[in-house]
Amino acid sequence: MVTRAKDADGVDEARVLLDRLGGDIWAGDVAEVETSDPAFWKANSYTLSYSIACVALAETTDARGSFTFTLLFLEPHQGADLIIIEGDMERSARVFLGVRGPEALRAELAGYREKFLRSPNPEETYSVLTDGLGDWAAYQVRGTGHLWVTHGQSDMVPLSAATEGGVAYRDASFYYGPNLATAGWGLRVMEFGGFGHAFQVESLPLEGISFWRRERPVTTK
Repeated sequence: MVTRAKDADGVDEARVLLDRLGGDIWAGDVAEVETSDPAFWKANSYTLSYSIACVALAETTDARGSFTFTLLFLEPHQGADLIIIEGDMERSARVFLGVRGPEALRAELAGYREKFLRSPNPEETYSVLTDGLGDWAAYQVRGTGHLWVTHGQSDMVPLSAATEGGVAYRDASFYYGPNLATAGWGLRVMEFGGFGHAFQVESLPLEGISFWRRERPVTTK
């Protein structure tokens, strides 16, 4: 059972978006994502399919209350590693399809995260040296949160994330381009339970994802 923080706004954002997408997602389900750039994903089609290994719920808190979002860790060797579904309004909700970067990228972005935390500005631009990625604008850090595994397991997630208390979670997000509203690509460094990963992500609208759900067991009263 997931231990949830008290939520001032009383809205479970992850639940709202999952209901919009057809309900709970399980390990073994398949996600179909409509990319804008199949070449980046080394694909020949704009429709990409991924088998899900692990489903997790993240919750972050601030003065306004808590905010929940869903993380789908994918089976290995599929060309992508993570799908994030998040948003506080359906019309502006986003799906982020991500591929994990090298440890050097995680370490570099984690350093920029700490610098951004000390900045008074709502955005800061940093030149990402790893893989020559160039200039990316930091726009969001979340440092008080938890992550729980709700179904399945993944080598990218510590086993302790499946316990009732979950594990501590924090992240930082960066976008590429002139402004966030038009950005199609982002970077996100995520840390949970002593693990850390950096992902390069494609930003897609909520309608860009759909699911094939494996058969659910029949329950009888």
